[in-house]
Amino acid sequence: MAITVKDFAKTLKISDKALLERMQNAGLSHAKGSDEVTPSDKQALLKFLKGNKSSQPKSVTSESGVTVTSKGKSSSATSSNKSYSDNIEAKRAAASEQLKEQQTKREEQLKAATKLKQEQKNKFKKKNLEKLNDRPVDVKDQLSSAVNAYKRKEKGIYDETEHQFEAPKEFIKKDIEVPDTIQVGELAKLMAVKSNLVVKNLMGLGVVATLNDFIDQETAILVVEEIGHNGIAVEEENLEEDLANLIQYKDKPKTRPAVITVMGHVDHGKTTLLDFIRKTKVVEDEAGGITQHIGAYEVETPKGKLTFIDTPGHAAFSSMRARGANTTDIVILVVAANDGIKPQTEEAINHAKAAGVSIVVAINKIDLEGADPDKVKGDLAAQDLTPEDWGGNIQMVPISALKGDGVDDLLERIALEAEILELEAHYEGAAQGVVIESELDKFRGSVSTFLIQNGTLKVGDLVVSGNTMGKIKSILDSEGNKIKEAGPSAAVQVLGLNSVPTAGDHFQVVKNDKQAREISEYRATKEKEKKLLKQKDESVGDLFENLGQEAKKVLNVIVKTDVAGTCEAIIAALNDLNNEKAKVKIVSSGVGGISESDANLAVAVESIILGFNVRADNAAKKIIEDELISLSYHSIIYELLDDVKARMSGLLDPIIKEEIVGTAEVLEVFNSPKFGQVAGCNVVEGNVLRNKPVRVLRDEIVIFEGELNSLRRFKEDVNEVKNGNECGMGIKNYKDIKPGDKIEVFDRKEEAQQI
Repeated sequence: MAITVKDFAKTLKISDKALLERMQNAGLSHAKGSDEVTPSDKQALLKFLKGNKSSQPKSVTSESGVTVTSKGKSSSATSSNKSYSDNIEAKRAAASEQLKEQQTKREEQLKAATKLKQEQKNKFKKKNLEKLNDRPVDVKDQLSSAVNAYKRKEKGIYDETEHQFEAPKEFIKKDIEVPDTIQVGELAKLMAVKSNLVVKNLMGLGVVATLNDFIDQETAILVVEEIGHNGIAVEEENLEEDLANLIQYKDKPKTRPAVITVMGHVDHGKTTLLDFIRKTKVVEDEAGGITQHIGAYEVETPKGKLTFIDTPGHAAFSSMRARGANTTDIVILVVAANDGIKPQTEEAINHAKAAGVSIVVAINKIDLEGADPDKVKGDLAAQDLTPEDWGGNIQMVPISALKGDGVDDLLERIALEAEILELEAHYEGAAQGVVIESELDKFRGSVSTFLIQNGTLKVGDLVVSGNTMGKIKSILDSEGNKIKEAGPSAAVQVLGLNSVPTAGDHFQVVKNDKQAREISEYRATKEKEKKLLKQKDESVGDLFENLGQEAKKVLNVIVKTDVAGTCEAIIAALNDLNNEKAKVKIVSSGVGGISESDANLAVAVESIILGFNVRADNAAKKIIEDELISLSYHSIIYELLDDVKARMSGLLDPIIKEEIVGTAEVLEVFNSPKFGQVAGCNVVEGNVLRNKPVRVLRDEIVIFEGELNSLRRFKEDVNEVKNGNECGMGIKNYKDIKPGDKIEVFDRKEEAQQI
């Protein structure tokens, strides 16, 4: 919720006018109470006020309304009050002189007291030393007594007759070193102040934080300076830079195979094309014929070895497609000739352009009825992809991925594009690259797909990726064969990492265990700090967003998937379901089966569990059954999203809709001994029902709402009177009915809300 000048003035306990004046003096453009105040506006105002605090002359206002500054200038100077101002100035000068005298006297007293204390200390020390020199050697008790007395004096323990002086305590400005992120409580300790003072200053800056919350460096420095200290931004040791500096290759770069990413809309034939090239049946293994995660494959072609990356095409996997484009050299954009450009086709084009990679278009399904390659070319030209045969620079090849027509021509075009790009890499040295995919295998543990970009990866190498690390136990090529090493552009599966790395993270071979642990722990700490900072920002955002509004309904969700890329895509798709009425909160997510800890967490936070191509173990099943936790399994993304939408809709309060059933006009009013006032009416619209609520309208304005206590026709009690008939109506607890009034009978119906 936006904070206005009026709201901010209330917080500061000053008038709107006074705040506006100060904001305008600070160079801000606010002119009225309803103008919005952003955190940057508050910081600008804070800096201005701090700059003026030391330079602004103090003023004294007299009873006559004359304001005199410390320099003796009147803010409303007139000849009639000039003498009065001079009188005040004289008094101020006298007071200033008196204050100086008092300060001088106090300093002299302080010096005298310090001198007296030192003299007494020296005298006592000399006296006891003389005693020690004259003592008999065997008189140990005298020595002990003298030493103890001396120690008492050193600690400031004097006789009552001795003078004691306590130096005045003054504020000492310090240099406070502030890291990238810091806890509020830790910042208070550095300044030796109470935590509530830091919290109060944060509130003044528009930041809501508790003792255990983390704040960023910029905010912390503002608070430090507001309290009076000097904030210094600390550049912490950056292990990431140190790690990057380790990458030094001494060999001369050599030509490497091209990495090709296949992109396009769902069901346009991407995996079918790759399947034909690989001569395997990859698509048959995918749920619903839809690719659910990135696959990376090395393929031997007549033009040499190529590495292909297959990315999902439907909307939920935008982030995965983006990652695919950023790890590739050439993009094959597959467009169905009978379907044309679709939203995900445009998205794939944007990702490829953003990554700055070459694009080769495969116009697929030319063998189907309704295929129109020229229309596809025209649509692509509108997207700034002009075909070569139209005078552009984009190669477009008509193909049939199912039959193989045109595929050889497509491979030749790709080889030509790779030759033009002159792709090179270092082959000797530590390997580095990108994690294409990762999963947790029940028997093999963490399994990751690496795309090597430089160097050679070997069995036994120590690898760090994100905050995961481990020694490579096994390397498998795209056909599942064990190999001992792999070079640039190779897509391989590796085993041996201590946990599942995040798809899209970089990996790098390091020298030893110590270095690997340091980097892993450093990244884990940074990730934790970022999460805490993000959680605080989200909670504060929700607080201000929902201020004065009805609270959103929240569906807590735990997501477990088979591979990391799918998990990432599902989380992104779930977050897209959020609206002004309901939201999905991802309590936890990860790769692997649903465990006992997942089930316990679901109980603690009242969450549902979504499993995508994974299942719950026996321990988790028992908790889920005993605690009646909602668990659903899915293998197709659309079904999962539909399931969540239905659950979110179930959280929403039903919409109450009113429907007017009938209207009767009051003709006469009678008094009944049994029912009190009875209105003789004529039903002019619809039907009048006895068991429905009613409203009384006078001059089309509702003046009463209640229910009927009688409905009669020809002295008989009835439950319904139809349009055009006369009847007698008695309204419960209402005695002000008049001829000409209308009695409206209505019905309330609940309607479920939909996401």
